[in-house]
Amino acid sequence: MYLHTFRSLGTLSPPEQSIDFYGALQSLELPYSMHAHPVIPELIQAYCTSDWAAAMPTSSRNKSSSNSVTSTSSGGGMRTILKLVAKGDSIDDKREIDVFARRFQYYLMDGVPVYVVQRNNPSTKEEKILRLTNKGSNVFMESLLEISRKRRPGIMNVGMQGNFVASMDTITKLSRTPSLLLDLDEEEKKRFFSFETDLSRDPIMMLAKSKKDAMLLLCGLKLLLEREKIRHR
Repeated sequence: MYLHTFRSLGTLSPPEQSIDFYGALQSLELPYSMHAHPVIPELIQAYCTSDWAAAMPTSSRNKSSSNSVTSTSSGGGMRTILKLVAKGDSIDDKREIDVFARRFQYYLMDGVPVYVVQRNNPSTKEEKILRLTNKGSNVFMESLLEISRKRRPGIMNVGMQGNFVASMDTITKLSRTPSLLLDLDEEEKKRFFSFETDLSRDPIMMLAKSKKDAMLLLCGLKLLLEREKIRHR
């Protein structure tokens, strides 16, 4: 009898009063809420809003006229900026870019809370975690960008369905420009972020927790992808 009662209790939902308590504990478990977030270097802040595409040609504007990173930041793409920094004499610029890239990678590996937006039901937004994972490979482009469901209070979530996984080398586009069909309010438009892969039929759309997070996701991912493209040319 007692054994039966114990087993039955294991299938019950947690008391309603405990929901907030579990939620508070889980927010503390996520490093996102415990550590300072990366700060985007001034050199690349101009690229926090512009879309990125894998096939986008590199702008040649200002290349021949000057080797100044500052003069190129308004006309060239991020790839141009990174090449000039790599070839330039400023150790501080190189260090600032390297530190940001490393901190952003850790930030994404820790997990970033987002609200996934469904194209066929844009009013429904489910909170999930966007995370960069590495399955043992030393090759960055083989790392995985994963969207997983946030754990539900008091429930074991082993084998939960609904995850999305894409390797970095399949990403074809990054954007902060929402479709007009989504009917987002002004505040939500500022938090919008999406990416596309060569394996997904539609963009993977989400709302970050804040505009700052959306800027960080676009700029940081763009930086990591562009650095890899430069290394392998």
